[in-house]
Amino acid sequence: MLFLRRWIWVALCVLTCAAPSFAATLTLEVTSPTVPLGGKAWFTGKLDGKGILVNLAVNGIAGGNASVGYINSQNGLYEAPTKMPSTNPLTVTATTTTTPMQTASAMLTLTGPAMPVISSVSPLTLNCGPYTLTIKGGVFSTASVVWVNGEARPTAYVSSTQLTATGTASSAGALKVEVVNAGNVHSIVNTQVQVGTCGGTTPPVTPPPASPPPVSLLPADPATVAAARLLEQATFGTSAAEFALVKQIGASAWLSQQLALPASPLPVTSDLNALRRNWYMNMASGPDQVRQRMVFALSQIFVVSADKNPYGNEMQPWLVTLSNNALGNFGVLLREMSLNPSMGKYLDMGNSVIPTPNENYAREVMQLFTLGPNLLNQDGSLQLDAGGKPIPTYDEARISDFAKALSGWTYPGNSTSGLNWENFTGPLQPRDNFHDKSAKTLLLGMALPAKQTAQQDFDAVMQNLFQHPNLPPFIATRLIRAFVTSNPSPAYIKRVADVFAHSGGGRGDLKAALSAVLLDPEARMDGPTLTEGRLKDPMLHSLSLIRALNGTVIDPSNLFWDYFLMSEKLLNSPSVFNFSTPMTRLPGSPQYYGPEFQIYAASLAVARANFLYALLNGDYKSMISIDITPFVSVAANSQMLINLVDASLMQGRMSPSTAQAINVALFASTDNRQRAITALYLTAISAEFAVNE
Repeated sequence: MLFLRRWIWVALCVLTCAAPSFAATLTLEVTSPTVPLGGKAWFTGKLDGKGILVNLAVNGIAGGNASVGYINSQNGLYEAPTKMPSTNPLTVTATTTTTPMQTASAMLTLTGPAMPVISSVSPLTLNCGPYTLTIKGGVFSTASVVWVNGEARPTAYVSSTQLTATGTASSAGALKVEVVNAGNVHSIVNTQVQVGTCGGTTPPVTPPPASPPPVSLLPADPATVAAARLLEQATFGTSAAEFALVKQIGASAWLSQQLALPASPLPVTSDLNALRRNWYMNMASGPDQVRQRMVFALSQIFVVSADKNPYGNEMQPWLVTLSNNALGNFGVLLREMSLNPSMGKYLDMGNSVIPTPNENYAREVMQLFTLGPNLLNQDGSLQLDAGGKPIPTYDEARISDFAKALSGWTYPGNSTSGLNWENFTGPLQPRDNFHDKSAKTLLLGMALPAKQTAQQDFDAVMQNLFQHPNLPPFIATRLIRAFVTSNPSPAYIKRVADVFAHSGGGRGDLKAALSAVLLDPEARMDGPTLTEGRLKDPMLHSLSLIRALNGTVIDPSNLFWDYFLMSEKLLNSPSVFNFSTPMTRLPGSPQYYGPEFQIYAASLAVARANFLYALLNGDYKSMISIDITPFVSVAANSQMLINLVDASLMQGRMSPSTAQAINVALFASTDNRQRAITALYLTAISAEFAVNE
């Protein structure tokens, strides 16, 4: 009864002990801060968080117009113009219809739709009469239309890389073929198709243009390739300075320097968007790149999400704990994360009390954070019972006992003996009056006697997990998959697990374990096999492109909607399994793992390609600045352009087939800026760049 009364008092305080009321505040919310030409967005006016009717204007024009786009005050629908206005971004203003009148505004950035690319058209020769053309290339959609000689033709969408179109040829000569996407965005005109015989005669036919001469790629330098592969694995992408340093001092010395660097700062904020921006900036340009990659990897193991912790101050302790302990000892990280207030809220260990402690953290700390669901050998392979079936690491009884052992912890606050409401200013605190004091049995038969304190039982749980034989191979496998390859050999896993378990720095030394991951012979094998490597997720894919082109991140705040569309919005993991579950198998080859393919379905692949094109095209120049001038300056020469792109993005590893495909795509274009963008874009979306080998 005392417990219920205490919580009733807390609830009443929340309702009645608040600060004095203030004047109502009008806000204007939008579904997306960026809209493509011809696209739509919806605005909602809210007064103290409640939706109300407001009058809407675009750049001061009530209801908007054809130049800046129209907006409907009744339903908040904004329809973007099909041509870029002279002013961009736009300002949308909301005004209340009642007194006292209030106003609020929001910025809206218009972006140009990605340009479709034609790589080939077939057949190359036709006679007069009906025809069917097959157009191959990229950035096609169900809204794409094929135009022939300036007229739209019936078009069938096959895939994002193929269309077919039908028509009738009535005269000899070259057909001018182009693809037009939504927003009236045209591809470069292709003139490879020739119409010959018409009406029984054979008029003079203009010979088709000569095929582009083969591209001669520069030979790859082994030292350059080795440095590039290390940086792709250990950082968020190659940069000129890091690249030169690795080549100068070698992989081991460079890694030692990185591991000694202090953590990039994370300014304290209660603004979730600011915290997200600060983390992204550290990943993009922090000098401690190896630590930042480790923070990113560990954030996908010890998952906390703003889907449940929606404010910056509720997420910051989790991110700071990862940053502070990323290169420390795993045992310390496990203890601090278990008592972290962010985790305490997300998985309900905060205020998990008798008589029915919450089992969420007890389950996930075993399943996802430390051991995995089945017993493992040191090389990561499953231990099997006499019937050939995997042996479970734990059962429901162990989950229950772990929950009891971890009960009786609350948030810091005014009460030093009772329970406190959610507070994120410090770690959870023990409260023995709310702790289950019964006897318990942990893993491997470890027995806890009755009447122990919350702290004693907590210490026993941490030791039980930290000393469990599953921990080294489980963490070794997760780290290898995060940095090097989705399908490591058992021998590779065992070598890293042995270091984790027995390094000179003691069990759980994360610096030693990460060094073992990155310097292992399989990681440094610069001629990888067909099953080596890992697919980049959207964050790694885009940041590696930005860093390879020496891009400057100015303010990424408005980019996170695009990352959401690619299923990877920082701080917003959709579940405790992260953005992709670690057990995801490779589509079409289930004998292999490929976790990142879970967020690389066809629609997400197109969204990622469009995002990369927008980066290169300067659509996000107020957020990320990328200078493609060096590529434009050599773009008239396909040979020089492709070799420069190869050197910048692939460090000499571009395959001849990829180079020739880009060469063909460049053949029909004469605009040097567009040629440069085409070469960079096709390389960026190629499998050779999208996969860390």
